[in-house]
Amino acid sequence: MRSSSTPAAELDAYQGHLFAQLSGISAEAIGSFCAELPNLPKSAYPEALLGMGYLYEAFDLMFAVIAASIQATHDESPYVARYETMQNVLQPFASEYGIEPDRPLQSTHRQLYAEFFTAATGEPWPAGYPRDSASQWLACGRRWTQTMLDRLRGDGLGPIDRAKYNLGYHWAVEALSVGEFDQLIAAWRALGFDAPYMSAHCEVEEEHAGCAIGAVVAFSSVTDQLVIQGARDHELDLAGFYDQCTALIAGSRTS
Repeated sequence: MRSSSTPAAELDAYQGHLFAQLSGISAEAIGSFCAELPNLPKSAYPEALLGMGYLYEAFDLMFAVIAASIQATHDESPYVARYETMQNVLQPFASEYGIEPDRPLQSTHRQLYAEFFTAATGEPWPAGYPRDSASQWLACGRRWTQTMLDRLRGDGLGPIDRAKYNLGYHWAVEALSVGEFDQLIAAWRALGFDAPYMSAHCEVEEEHAGCAIGAVVAFSSVTDQLVIQGARDHELDLAGFYDQCTALIAGSRTS
């Protein structure tokens, strides 16, 4: 779903405006990671994919936090704007669990990632994330999960301003993931792994980016500085995550 009152061409222009506020740093970081990926020893695949998978799953929690922040404005935001925004936020969230409008129920993204893990490592996905672990990859996933959640839950903003910031962050999650998964699927295919998990993202991410810009326009505007700051902060966080993953691969070659 997009904003019911905004033409698609206008939404595309709004999306272009937000892209113009970004630096491109996350695309560069993802590209560097993908270029380094062939140097990751296969013996390190289980640890690396577990740590990265931790952050990927954490986006489900982030979507829940973002949706809650919108609904939390029910005493302050306009009624129609609020429910249109919620529809646009919930569609990408539901997709994580295989729920897409006008489509049969699909596999959850968590199931698809577990299958990718097994195909790449020859091991089953673990029943849970170990609480006490010396894994630098898991520490990386946890670090950037906490960083992103802290952004979304941060103190000092009232409900309306928190929702605006979170919608900017949400837009960047969806919009930047289009290029992210295009690069990741090419990198893994070059190593001999065709991952339905990544293909599932590629099939719907442009549509979800449309939902995300529709949510921004329904609730606020692309010129709102809180929206822009949220988008920029996610780009920075995403780049930080992939930069650290690239450094971990480099470290695995020298350890």
